[in-house]
Amino acid sequence: MKAIDTNILARALVRDDLRQAEIADALIAGGVFIPLTVMLETAWLLGSRYKVGRLALADILSEIIDLPGVTVEQGDALGWAIAQFRGGADIADAIHVLGANGADAFVTFDGEAFRKLVDPPVAIEVPE
Repeated sequence: MKAIDTNILARALVRDDLRQAEIADALIAGGVFIPLTVMLETAWLLGSRYKVGRLALADILSEIIDLPGVTVEQGDALGWAIAQFRGGADIADAIHVLGANGADAFVTFDGEAFRKLVDPPVAIEVPE
């Protein structure tokens, strides 16, 4: 199984270069692995450059997880992060917490942003 970069996923989604989109489609159809960092960068790209709104972006990210032949790093847990994003949390913050899986806690000075996360997989600590 091949892992793909954000630009492969973006071409398949945005279709702004038909030749590359067709190549991306064929790669994805053959089965691919998508790292969390690629999902994060894809969310950032679609939201900032292509101005995809929060709910539409949450739907797109959810659909990626469900694509046949696609394995997303921590796919089940990523569903939690997408739900947090749909509910108003920052997608990057939620994915950062997922990446801390196995740690005792996620420590941040930005406690306000992380308070939006519901039932995080690790404790959120804010140093005083």
